[in-house]
Parts: sequence; C-alpha cells; structure tokens
Amino acid sequence: MGYLVRRRPVLVFAAFGAIGWCLPISMACGQNGDPDQAVVKMLERVQPAIAVVYAFDEQGRRLGIGSGSVIDPRGYVLTAKHVAGERNIVLLGGRPPLTASVVGRMPEFDVAILRLGHKALQRAGEPMHPRQQQPLDFLSLGVGSEVRMGQTIFNIGSPGGRGIVVSRGMVSAVNFTGVNPLSLALQSSTAFDEMIQFDAASNPGNSGGPLVNRRGQQVGMCVSGIPSEEGIHFAIPMGTVRRCLSEILCNELRYQYVSGIEIDVQSSSVTVQSVVDGSPADDVGLRIGDEIVAVDQRDLRDSIDWTITCAQWRLGQVPELRVQRGDETFTVKLALAPRKRERAVELDDASPGLLCYAEDYDPANPSPLANWQRPDVEPTTMTKVGPIPVGQSEDDHYRVSIEGFLRIEKAGRHRLALESDDGSKLFIHDHLVIDNDGNHAEILRSGWVDLEAGLHPIRIQFYEDQGSQVLEFRMALGDDELTPVDPKNLFHDDRLVDAEAAN
Repeated sequence: MGYLVRRRPVLVFAAFGAIGWCLPISMACGQNGDPDQAVVKMLERVQPAIAVVYAFDEQGRRLGIGSGSVIDPRGYVLTAKHVAGERNIVLLGGRPPLTASVVGRMPEFDVAILRLGHKALQRAGEPMHPRQQQPLDFLSLGVGSEVRMGQTIFNIGSPGGRGIVVSRGMVSAVNFTGVNPLSLALQSSTAFDEMIQFDAASNPGNSGGPLVNRRGQQVGMCVSGIPSEEGIHFAIPMGTVRRCLSEILCNELRYQYVSGIEIDVQSSSVTVQSVVDGSPADDVGLRIGDEIVAVDQRDLRDSIDWTITCAQWRLGQVPELRVQRGDETFTVKLALAPRKRERAVELDDASPGLLCYAEDYDPANPSPLANWQRPDVEPTTMTKVGPIPVGQSEDDHYRVSIEGFLRIEKAGRHRLALESDDGSKLFIHDHLVIDNDGNHAEILRSGWVDLEAGLHPIRIQFYEDQGSQVLEFRMALGDDELTPVDPKNLFHDDRLVDAEAAN
C-alpha cells in the first residue's frame, strides 16, 4: 500500500468502467432489509468524489496507480506524494479521464495536491459520462481532534486499479506513539507520530485515498502498512493534512501579495487568528475573533474553502469579505498589497559556523523557550546545527540559542524545517518561522520564507529535557525534498562577540 502498483495501460479503461458500476451494484445488494441504510446512502454520496490516480513521468511513462479524493469543487485533489507523478490522469465515477497537474508537495509528510484540468471539466456530457456537466463532487475534511479510538471508518480507494472498493474497520490508535508510552520511550516517532492506525483492509493502490467516517467526512489519508503484521495500516490525520494544505498552497508567498489575515486552519470556521499591523486587513479594521463568512458574496464552507479561495487571488484584486463580529455583520473590501522579498544583509567579515549560547534550566519549568533571551555566557562555535553543544552531557537539562547567518544561494520561496526531540524554534530576521516547542519525541516542522540571495540572520532556540537528543536544520527551494543545510552556508560575525566581550 505504501508503493505504487504497476499495471498495463489498458487497465485505465477497465478501472474507469469499474468506478462507474462496481460500488452501486454491491450497495444495491443490501438495500432491502439492510439496517444500516444511512451508511449505504453515505457511501453512494461520497463515491463520485473518490479518485483513481494514474501517475506518469515527464516522458509519459506510467509509474503506477494510487487513489485520492476531491476536496474542493474547483478541482483540487488530495493524494499522497509518493502517488503523484509529474503528469497524472484522474478517474472519477461518471466522468471521462481527466488530466491533473501537481499544485505542490510536502514530501516530508507524503502529501500532495493536484488540480484537475479545466478544459476537460468543461467538455459536454454524454451517456457514458452522466456526471460530466454536473459540479464536481467533493469530500469535506474532518477536524482532527474529533477522531477517536474505536471509531468506525471506511477505507475507500482503488486497490490494484480495480475500481472504487470500500472496506470497513475502526480506528485502532490516534497519534500512534503519542498514546503508547512504551513506544514513545523506546523508539523514534519519525515513522508513526501523528498517524492514525486502522484495521480496515488496505492494499497497494489504496495509498492517497480517504478514510471516511459515518458522516462522509474524510478523517485520514491512507499512506502505508506493515506487511509483516496483519491488519496494521496507517493514515495521515486531517490535522496534518490541513496544515500541509495551507503550506503547499502558500498563497501569499507564491503569488506575492499581502492580506494580513491569518486563520486557524484546524478549525471548521473561518475565524481570524491574527492581523498583521499595517496590513490591508488592519487598514479595514479586521480584528482577532472576527469570522469571515463569505467572499465576493459566496458563502464559505470552512477554513479549507477559505484557503483555496485565497489561492485564486492575485495582486491588484480587491475581494469583498462579509464578516461576523458578535451579533454584527458587515462587509469590507480588502485591497491586496504587494509582498516584499526579505532582503539580504551585508557582512564584510563572515566566519564559518554559528555561535551557540548554552545554559542549564530548571526542569520544573514547563516552557523553557517562552520569552527566553540569549544567556549572558561565552559562546562556542557550532559548524553544523546539532543538539549537543560543547561542554554539555546527555543527562543535562539545557537550552541553547544558536545564532548567525544563513546564506541563500538562489532567491525565491524556501521551506525551512527543524526536526527536534523536545522544543525548538526558528527565527529569520527576528520573525518566528517555525514553532516546534514543547516536550515531544522527534517531530518535524517547517515554514516558508521568501528570501533574496545572500546572507540572512537566523536564530535557532532548542531545549533538551533528557531522552533522545535530536536537532536537525533542513531546507528546500520550492516544493523540493528537504535536505540538511550545508555547513558551508552557515556563518557568524566574530566582531559581534568581540564587541559584547568589550562591554
């Protein structure tokens, strides 16, 4: 299930036929006297939104078959990164084969977003494709906090490219290592942390497809299994998918505009979480807690709808927002402002490596990095970002501030990441880019920045509360795979240290 299945091209048409017929026939067999009619009707309703994804490379060679789900009627398809190719053909029940391009990927979480080609969606309907001229069916994404152990789920996808198949099971574990203290203590969470474990039958070809609850909401995305264990399968939860969707689209950096609005992507409502000072949102008087209920007179379904709507905006547009504030409803016109790329700094005398300031802390402190400033100690030089500064032992409770400059070789949109065991934060130009704070096993977090070529001041804060000691700094240009930051791109200014020593 974690890998694509190779099949001959003729199966594209066989699978397409199966999509249109196999599930309704099996459902019809249980229509009379079936006590679970609500489930039958729910599956019939969501089936047209389930995708079979055929992946191809740039030369048109077929790579394999996976599954996916339409998550917005504008043609956005959620699937696994390892399923998506450079070119893709998507099959949906009642529609002809559709081309789909990759909007973006987050390889570290195995998430990809495709978008269906508009020309294919606009073709005239015909008897073989009765849904062609109808609006796209789509799945709503559930809220991750609502998923519970023992909850009934349905794994829907195209195992082996045979068409849409449904298997039924339950959630075996939520945030697998987080609820298993033994595994949390004895193994890294890299493979399983923040995963849903489920027991519904799943096979190669199900990857990228949805786990659906009884209400027809997608609560997970199937990605892998353990062949040596029976009934052990894993899905990415919606909390991770929602975060990835926002970061993949990366609307304001990708399209170079500023709105000044930040919302909570984990919420079902579109509630303003913060407003940037001096931004267009600030200029029209938006406040934290305001709920945006419509854009350009179209009602919003949820925060996913908002995120995808913002992906349609371009500099120069003035979208109209309808806002709910308590019992008051009003409209504002948001004049999008141009985004400025973060400028590089001049540094005449740069030395290799970053400066590391370390100190012990009281383990009774639940938030060692909260409002923490650089300690007044002599720094050491760290040529490569890591968890153990000079002079610290594995038994210490310590925190560090690692400071200096990151050299960017090519201007553009970069994704920076910290993987840490226990808390870490990353600041660029004194702006918080990654907040990976708190006691936890290995967790990877990333954030986007738009930087000029040249040197940029960075600060990494990290604390170690015993256990495994992990701190890795990675980066990627655009949607590329994250790789460790090359030490040759890390610098500090010795003159700053000399000046501090003199004072």
